Amino acid sequence: MIKLKNILLEILNNFSVEVDLVIDPKFNTYDILNEIRALRGITIVTIITPDDYQQQSGSEYIRLRIKFVTRGEAQESLQSFLDDTLTSEEGENDVRIQGVKHMKFREGTLKRL
Repeated sequence: MIKLKNILLEILNNFSVEVDLVIDPKFNTYDILNEIRALRGITIVTIITPDDYQQQSGSEYIRLRIKFVTRGEAQESLQSFLDDTLTSEEGENDVRIQGVKHMKFREGTLKRL
């Protein structure tokens, strides 16, 4: 008999990636992270910013580890996350998640779990 767990493991791919996120300090960090957690496919968002990192004035840097599930290719999901975070349906210049200035996936950190 085939177990449901085995079927799901064949269909869904679990990945982890590190993200560099720059936000406006006027916005609440945890509200922004909750909105990132709400994106389709993302399961876990963890802050992993080094303790000794010196913040620059005018923006706040946060390093995250994001775990997500996908049925397709991981790179397509990453591009979808960028699009969902940085652009809204009204236009390309509008930011969907307010307070996010920049988001970049760290190369070499994409791992299949």
